[in-house]
This record gives sequence, C-alpha cells and structure tokens, in this order.
Amino acid sequence: MKTKTTLILLLFLSFNLIGNSQTIWDGPSVTITKADFSDWNLEENQDRITPTVWLTRQDEQGQFNIAQESGYVSGSPVDTEWGWGTTADIGSITFYNWRDATRNNNPYGNHENIADGPMVLHLITDDIYIDLQYNSWTSQGGGGFSYTRSSDPGLAINDFEVVEVKVYPIPSKDYLYIKNLDQNQNLMVFDMLGKKLFEQAFELNSPIDITSLDKGLYLLKTENNLTTRFIKN
Repeated sequence: MKTKTTLILLLFLSFNLIGNSQTIWDGPSVTITKADFSDWNLEENQDRITPTVWLTRQDEQGQFNIAQESGYVSGSPVDTEWGWGTTADIGSITFYNWRDATRNNNPYGNHENIADGPMVLHLITDDIYIDLQYNSWTSQGGGGFSYTRSSDPGLAINDFEVVEVKVYPIPSKDYLYIKNLDQNQNLMVFDMLGKKLFEQAFELNSPIDITSLDKGLYLLKTENNLTTRFIKN
C-alpha cells in the first residue's frame, strides 16, 4: 500500500510540474499584417514571435514557419498547434495543426471564416500559449492576412530604462506633447517588442504626430536616452 501511495504521489507531482511549465503571454496586443502579394521573405511581412517561430504566408495556401520551413505543407507551421477559444480556457481546448484547426475542426465553417472567433496559438518547443484573433484573410490568392495577438509582457521593456520625461495627454488619439526636455533632439518610437517604428526631429513645444500608429502601448525614447511609455487610443 505504501508503495502504491508513493507512486500516486509521484505521478501527481509530475503532472503538476508539467502543467506549471507552460507560459501564457498576456502582454499588450500587437497586430501583424501582411498585404496581398508582398514578399514573405522580408522581416516586415513575418511575425517573428520567438527565435524559432516566424509566421508568414506565401501568395496562397496557409501559414508556415519560415524560421524552420521553406514553404507551406499540410502540417505547417511546424512547432505550433492551434485551438479555438482563449487562454482562459486552455484546459478545455483541443489543439490541432493549423490546417486541421481552421478547416476540419473550425466551429465557424472553414478557413474562409477564420476571423469569426478567437484562437490560441501554442508554441510547442517554447511551451508558450498566445491569444490570437484573425482580422482578415485573403482566400482567393494574394496571401494577405492580419491578426492581433498577445505578447510577452516582459519582452523588450527591460531593455529601456524608464526615467523622468513626461508626455501628455495619455491616452492620445493623434498628438503627444513632451515636458522636461530642454533642447531639440531626435525622438524614436518603439512597439512593445522593441521594434523601432519611426524617428523624427523634435522641436521644443512642438507636438509629436502619432496618428499613423494602431491602438496600443508604445515606448518613446529621446536622443539622450530618456524613455517613457504612452498609449495610443
């Protein structure tokens, strides 16, 4: 009896260790867009989620992992699996490869209805779960797609030292103003993955135009390495 009890306990502990090893990304939402007939070999048309998972799409067919594959096959994207729902319901989600999830097991019909519901993307090797919602999908050639997904809450922010430079109003729809700068200098805006979106010359008391940005959280860095965060709404 003691041996049986010990075995059950070990199995229970092993199960908990496996279950607790998973990581759920609940950082700020990022939107990934690839236009029809754009070059999938360019970084700007790839979602480089981790060093081993870069999602993109050719002019037709489904998504593939260009970090590990040269093109789409029936099991693409390798090192990923997909399910319908949100990370709040991971325990009840059944995962498939991308094709089976979006076609044979799509509760909304088929891949032409891919934007109808939320999905969870599981990066298998990294054991990371990501909330993902498709916004658009070109189904008749062109290879365009867009989705919004959650990000790593700790990624990139630690690369920036946040110090006392103030921006207002927050949130803002169109223009930001800066306090605590006493000289003209270049300003850079980064997304929460650390990718520089644009750089512009700043003159004292002049506004910063952020109308081109999507809604979300961003980092603003000055030429003399002062950094702050702001929200575009």
